Amino acid sequence: MLDLTGPTLPVATCARRLEPTGLAIGSGDVDLAARISWHGPAHLGTELGSEATVQARCGLMHLHGRDLGRPRRIGLEVASVAAGLLAAQGTLAALVGRARGLSVAAVETSVLQAGLMLASHFVAASTGTEEWVPAPPGPAPGPPFRTADGHWFEIETLEPEAWKAFWFHLGVEGSELGRAWALFRARYYQSSCSLATGMHEATARQTLAEISSVAEECHVSLVPVRLPSEVLAHPGWSSGFPAVEPWPRAHDTGSGEGAPANPRGRLPLEGIRVVEATTRMQGPLAGLLLQMLGAHVIKVEPPGGDFGRIVPPLAGDTGSFFLCFNRGKETAQLDLAKPSGRSALVELVADADVFLHNWRPGKAAEWSLDAADLLKANPRLVYTEASGWGDVEHERPLIGTDFLVQAYAGLGATIQPEGKPPFPTRVIVVDFAGALIGAEGALRGLYQRERTGRGAKVETSLLQGAMALQDHVLAALARGGEAPGRSAGRPVWGPLDQPVPAADGLVVLTVEHDTDLERLCRILELEVDRHAAGHVEQLVCERLATRPSVHWEEKLTEAGIPCTAQAHAEDLAAMAHDPRSAHLFEPLAGSMLVPKTPWCFS
Repeated sequence: MLDLTGPTLPVATCARRLEPTGLAIGSGDVDLAARISWHGPAHLGTELGSEATVQARCGLMHLHGRDLGRPRRIGLEVASVAAGLLAAQGTLAALVGRARGLSVAAVETSVLQAGLMLASHFVAASTGTEEWVPAPPGPAPGPPFRTADGHWFEIETLEPEAWKAFWFHLGVEGSELGRAWALFRARYYQSSCSLATGMHEATARQTLAEISSVAEECHVSLVPVRLPSEVLAHPGWSSGFPAVEPWPRAHDTGSGEGAPANPRGRLPLEGIRVVEATTRMQGPLAGLLLQMLGAHVIKVEPPGGDFGRIVPPLAGDTGSFFLCFNRGKETAQLDLAKPSGRSALVELVADADVFLHNWRPGKAAEWSLDAADLLKANPRLVYTEASGWGDVEHERPLIGTDFLVQAYAGLGATIQPEGKPPFPTRVIVVDFAGALIGAEGALRGLYQRERTGRGAKVETSLLQGAMALQDHVLAALARGGEAPGRSAGRPVWGPLDQPVPAADGLVVLTVEHDTDLERLCRILELEVDRHAAGHVEQLVCERLATRPSVHWEEKLTEAGIPCTAQAHAEDLAAMAHDPRSAHLFEPLAGSMLVPKTPWCFS
């Protein structure tokens, strides 16, 4: 039996991830315990927590609000869902470790540690040796862009000439395009993108069909921003799980011999060898998670090194994002465009347990490095593919990147409250969730291999990550209902559901029920009128503005109301050095700090 404890949503997410493996979820004679807390080992002086207070503590609200210059809450429970995914991964890793002779009784993680992992690359940049000054908010946040017929859409291209051609066809002056391209490219590490108003005016003069035609002509990927109702109208909307296919399909040619028993150390994947041929964030972070669980990871890079090594912001002479996601990995430089490089990769994989890649569709087959090829060399291999779109087919090829997948999956709507445009979050939550799904897929393959002696082909994608983040919202809609606090899948927030001004900054609190509001009003010595909740909440906001945020954090948490002070919400470096949570980080490359492993095994 597996005993799960912790906040409701993370536990439900963890249970849902583990049920397909055949594990029994319950209590009684506990065989393995998985615990999810709000804050883990952070010394916050309280066990009270909520999705909102965690988003505030780990900097997610600040990052999400950079476009507008003020902290904003992400409308999905991204940290809570991520904690559930991490708990499921820790459990799977523990089971793999136990099958290989390691004694593991329990695994722990927390919502705060999950949130810190989500913000880790931004924390790395803010604490690195190069001064990092994010672009200030501008007059017109975007993309997405709005068309003359009322549609919103996202675009993506990796080529500056395609970008310039697209906007030139829409009538935008060339003098604006150079700076706009730099801002557009930087949105992945700036967590903001404010473009010239003329670009929004240009798209507002034409229909979606006209702009789509221009995008196709200029080889720019374009995806309309869908609403939850549109997502649910298509089959396969709930496919937020990695596809794990036993290999070989027809019969078992594996030797049945596993890794050496009784691996040294206390991490469950000690002795597991991973070969990773990935770039950007999704694949490298998936490999890092496996390494944090104890695996030895060999990262395959092209001659001269991964391009991410020179992508700013830099820590010394290396990109901080690259260092954050690839720290501690062994490196092998191979030219996979040449037969000799591909042969060397096959030799590496022959002794590996997991092969992980995020090549563009068709590249593995073109190089004769797909699952069928590599599993011939190593029948016990867990071949893991991390793509953008998975098996979803579009009318024309689309780049599989975070913001396009957000648009297609409907996240722009599920994270933004009613009445607001369906804008995405720049926190690149889909890349992060895609990495979690990639690591989960590899772990599922390893767990299956330990039980069957057979290797596996595993397919994961950014789209599966996006669907996992909002599974609880879409599932409620599909049943004809609503997740709590939502309408048509979108958050419904009052004044207290977002950061509230205090005398010296902001305070974030959680009031979920009428009884919570009544208790809050008693603490603030306010009269409660049950029939005028909005008016009462406004009075609460006015009272909170009279005292410092730290005062309210202490007073409200003592009274049982989750609350956190945000006197300096914009300073990620200060958060990493906060004595209450500094021990959750470890140094890397000079002054750079990155979150430690989010699991504790006992």
